[in-house]
Amino acid sequence: MDKLWIAVDLDDVILDFAGQLRHAIEVEYDVTLPEFNKWEISELMNPVIGRSWWDWLRARPGIWAAAKPVRGALGSLGRLRLEGHYLEILTSKPDWAELSTWQWIGKWHPPVQRVTIVNLKQERKVDVSDADLLIDDKPQNCIEWAEDGRPALCFTQPYNRDLKLPVGVMRVDNWKAIMSVLEGPYLEWPERVRAQEAGMV
Repeated sequence: MDKLWIAVDLDDVILDFAGQLRHAIEVEYDVTLPEFNKWEISELMNPVIGRSWWDWLRARPGIWAAAKPVRGALGSLGRLRLEGHYLEILTSKPDWAELSTWQWIGKWHPPVQRVTIVNLKQERKVDVSDADLLIDDKPQNCIEWAEDGRPALCFTQPYNRDLKLPVGVMRVDNWKAIMSVLEGPYLEWPERVRAQEAGMV
């Protein structure tokens, strides 16, 4: 296995943000919410809360810190580090959420060597990290990474699972799939992406 610098998104790749957010709102408002099948959730959330869900979340920073890890994430990161990869958490956050990010990292201790927090409004992930590979659930981040000539793995979530991904971006449904991809030679990934698009893998 090639030794790589791997940048990994935090929310909904390592940290189950969507699950924690949905649980918190269901408990507070006694509702049952569907899965988030769109990236923009204001249309779903704001009528329940009666105002901007983003403002509501800002007043409850503990929600972020209380989220559980995504299944398989911490153990897989530990294996990758033992195998010699350099691991970076690369996450976009508003300024007011940075403390919650550090609280979560302090609680769960994901085994990474670097944490980079990107300004949510002013920076692109592709511009702030020189990592070889990106693992992210936001398609735009993956597409920008691939356009820069670096491969990306798009972590499947309900809001991205029906999107057709370009060459250079490969879909992975879970951490088992990520580990399977990383077992193959790095230079073969473009071929594996094309095979996935053709329905061969």
